[in-house]
Amino acid sequence: MNPISNRFSWWFQKNRHYLDTFVFRRAPEFTYRSPVGTIRGETPVFTFHLALPEWFEEQCHFLVENSYRTLTCDEMLSNLQNGKRPVGRSIMLTFDDGLKHVWTVAYPILKKYNLKATCFLIPGCISAEDIRVRPNLEDFWSGSASMDEIMRLEGNGSNLATWPEIELMHNSGVIDFQSHTMYHSLVFTSPKVFDFVNPQYNVHFYGNTHVPLYQVAGRDNVEREPLPGMPVYTSEPRMMAVRRYFDDERLREHCIQTVLAVGPEAFFEKRNWRAVLRDKVHEFRSRHQLDERFEEPAERDLSVYRELRESKETIEAHLPGKKVTHLCFPWYEAASFAVAAAVKAGFEACYFGTVSGRRTNRPGDSPLSVARVEDIFLERLPGKGRKSVFELLKKVWDLRQVGQMLKPPA
Repeated sequence: MNPISNRFSWWFQKNRHYLDTFVFRRAPEFTYRSPVGTIRGETPVFTFHLALPEWFEEQCHFLVENSYRTLTCDEMLSNLQNGKRPVGRSIMLTFDDGLKHVWTVAYPILKKYNLKATCFLIPGCISAEDIRVRPNLEDFWSGSASMDEIMRLEGNGSNLATWPEIELMHNSGVIDFQSHTMYHSLVFTSPKVFDFVNPQYNVHFYGNTHVPLYQVAGRDNVEREPLPGMPVYTSEPRMMAVRRYFDDERLREHCIQTVLAVGPEAFFEKRNWRAVLRDKVHEFRSRHQLDERFEEPAERDLSVYRELRESKETIEAHLPGKKVTHLCFPWYEAASFAVAAAVKAGFEACYFGTVSGRRTNRPGDSPLSVARVEDIFLERLPGKGRKSVFELLKKVWDLRQVGQMLKPPA
């Protein structure tokens, strides 16, 4: 997926898994076929981002009631490499990003039902200064915390689990922590201006991950501050970008200063502010020899390798004794050069979303292209209490309404 796209394209990307499942059948049979008997010789892997208490508990109860076994990444890898059929009804639960809800909601419920999960962290986005251990559902159950404390997302960048919380979960053995790359980055891929940073620009609610990586004085600014008026060029996920484009920092600063000279609030009140900035870009390009370039393949491969290696080493440094050998690619996408860099960096398995030509995961399948389906389909697994497609789609709607309430303040 790529958030640097028009609204229709972004909507399509966000909902593509429904088309992949119900139209193109690029998913395990149980997700779209009814009736279904059992899963045989396969291991479905489910993708979570958010965990809502009532729904997640319902999902965990469904798994336990129907005797499903949750595998760790290492168990999954062993099944794939050894070509052995998984024991009984085996599945995997995975969480991307490492939101606070992994600690506040998922962890207590997984403990309650004796289930396990894997969480793919973005270590470069986790604050080293934030050493809180926040209340979780166990505190709510005891009456010492409110549900609002547990659920609501914050507006100050503290929406990821903290390192002390991660360490507690790791030590429990309930949740295994692996890599989701170091920074979950987008990068520019073309000198074509897509938009400019403005008050309505969606920077995302943690890590500014929807702001493409840019350089200051020739070095990557991994904090990705969304500077008003900054050009946003056509971009792709770092792990997909065959040719990264490095923009002219003087041109960027020229656009930013155009906004600051008027004042951001007053400037963006103008109906033609985009036209003004586009004119500034055109004017600068016509008058200056631009200091811009594209990344060379060898430079790209080394940069990606170093980032993946750093993500692995950072997690291992915070969790002594931990070996990080599994990687989940952001936005479910990666080119062959990124997979090769992952192997070189010491990763043994790579996780995606839907994978072309691979509906599910069977013994002997490559661990470098593990396929996953969205958590909404978990209760389509065979068993007592299996939900209809209509019931699940209604839940998706309900989830989106709750999601709106959880959004951090602007």
